[in-house]
Amino acid sequence: MSSEERDALRRIFGNTGFLIAGRATNAVCSFVYVAWAVRALGLQQFGVLMLVTTFGAAVSAATHLQSWQPLLHFGTDPFTRGRRAQFARVLAFCMRADYISGSVGWLVGSLGVALFGTYMGWPAADQTAALIYMVTISYTNTSWSAGVFRLCNSFWLTTLTDLSGVLVRTVGSGLGFMWHMGLDYYLLVWSGTQLVMFMSSTTLGWLQIRRAGGLAGFSLFSRLKSGDAPGIWRFTLSTSCNHVLGSVFNQFGTLLVGGLLGPADAAVYRVSRQIGEGIAKPAQLMMPALYPEFIRLREKQDWYGIKRVTTKLFLMIGGFSILLMGVAMAIGNILLTWMLHVHWQGGRHLIMLMLGSAILGLGVVPLEPLLTVIGQVSQVLKGRIIVTLTYLPLVYGMTTLWHLEGAAAAADVAALIMLCICLRPVVMWFRRVAPGRRPVEDRSPVVATVPSGAKERTG
Repeated sequence: MSSEERDALRRIFGNTGFLIAGRATNAVCSFVYVAWAVRALGLQQFGVLMLVTTFGAAVSAATHLQSWQPLLHFGTDPFTRGRRAQFARVLAFCMRADYISGSVGWLVGSLGVALFGTYMGWPAADQTAALIYMVTISYTNTSWSAGVFRLCNSFWLTTLTDLSGVLVRTVGSGLGFMWHMGLDYYLLVWSGTQLVMFMSSTTLGWLQIRRAGGLAGFSLFSRLKSGDAPGIWRFTLSTSCNHVLGSVFNQFGTLLVGGLLGPADAAVYRVSRQIGEGIAKPAQLMMPALYPEFIRLREKQDWYGIKRVTTKLFLMIGGFSILLMGVAMAIGNILLTWMLHVHWQGGRHLIMLMLGSAILGLGVVPLEPLLTVIGQVSQVLKGRIIVTLTYLPLVYGMTTLWHLEGAAAAADVAALIMLCICLRPVVMWFRRVAPGRRPVEDRSPVVATVPSGAKERTG
């Protein structure tokens, strides 16, 4: 393995370590604040809380543009080469995308509550509070600042932002438990968590830019010039649509279960999914750390380096998955019982099914950023479309027949389809640009003839 590949893996695991530390703290705190919220509200009202906040998260994910990806894709070169005016225009574009999409999300969420709140299983008395909560969507997206953290290799700032939010949610939930507060209070706590995260990430993002040299004369309304970022809208929409369809898989399944089985079952489904994803989260957090490293290797046209890094990650994820299954079998049902304060029949089986979906999703972790970086994001988008069209009717039918176990099994089937769809173009691409092993006589980064799409910036 070349020194460049070792450095890339070292940065990937180092930056992932920062993200894991933050999410691990978040996971531990979530076991605490979820338990407090269940005890304060009862399982039925807690189910309503989960449905309202899940709906808000789903609308947020469905409407927000993933501006951190175009910031890395088009901003890395001008930022590292000192073309600050060009970088400032790209950054302004990404910030506008965040704020405009946040406003659109607020509108969509409010209309959704007004039109469909009853169909989603929310009592009429709680729909006014849910409507007010939708304001949270307008300041949920902090994508541009996340892009700045990743561009500057300061992933620890993402961890700091997450910790500021989880601190607010944990303390707020504890006070609500002590004082026997109701649903409106807990919705305020969840909304306040997002507000604190928005303020902290925005502040830290600007401080990081100033530390890197600042942007003199920056204006939020600066327009891109010809040649700054050709195809940025197409790239942004493609990556954002991919994220939207992923949110349909992750969020709307919970909403559908709530509509079919009621808030209590939705709470069990949501928490068991949270446990399964929480156990697999350390490997999932690798994805943000992969983008900047794949971009660096792409700029050097080191296709064999990308292949080696991807293969190493696959092997590590495979070994990690075996460990995860053992952890889930040992403590999964214990965590579910502790968080919900009730013993749910078949809890271990349900969590194992949920973890299966998360583990299959781990296989996509190195594939999605790779396909995006080499200009084949359309392959990821195609996979998401196929999975979404398959998953929604599948989860409806299987939930109707087998209740929560059916909903969990439907997620497994969808995750397997997504893995197969993403794996095929990656294998074909490697066969073209990096067949076999790296030639012995050439241990330097390989400069090969780039196939169509490999260096496209437009995706």
